[in-house]
Amino acid sequence: MKKALGLSKTSWMLIGGLSILQGCLGLLDPNDHNRGLIVSDYPTTAQADKWSCYVPDTFDGRQQVAKNNVVIDSDSALYAYFSYDTTQHSLNSPCRNYKPEPIDFSRYTLLGNYASGGCNVAFTRTVERDEHARQYVYTVKVREAGFCKKLEYSMNWVLVPKLQPGYRVAFLIQ
Repeated sequence: MKKALGLSKTSWMLIGGLSILQGCLGLLDPNDHNRGLIVSDYPTTAQADKWSCYVPDTFDGRQQVAKNNVVIDSDSALYAYFSYDTTQHSLNSPCRNYKPEPIDFSRYTLLGNYASGGCNVAFTRTVERDEHARQYVYTVKVREAGFCKKLEYSMNWVLVPKLQPGYRVAFLIQ
């Protein structure tokens, strides 16, 4: 078969190496990026051990609720969304009795746009206002690399300036 295709073992290894490299090019920059109207990630002071309190699988079986796109514009909505039973976590869990980081809702709105990707993943988040359509568009571009089956996901929580009354939010994943 080598003679029929005219490729040596070295050529096949080079082709295989190039295909792996192509799979990794999407993450030459492995960092998440925020663009447009985004003020900051949320929580703004997250520590690695507390970040897990904000991911969907901690919501007591409410994963479908947690994976929805979310607009939170009041303290009551924030605490209602994060009202999972923290006492079911182990005694040494950082999520036990955990309360979400406070937000000044007179100045900001919290947006969550659930996205996932395989293997190594990073997200580019952009929020833009479309005055003609009277909407905000929250786009998450998923940049992934590698060929493993590991699933990475994020709610992509971001703070934006308080949304204007009468505007809606469109959520997109690319």
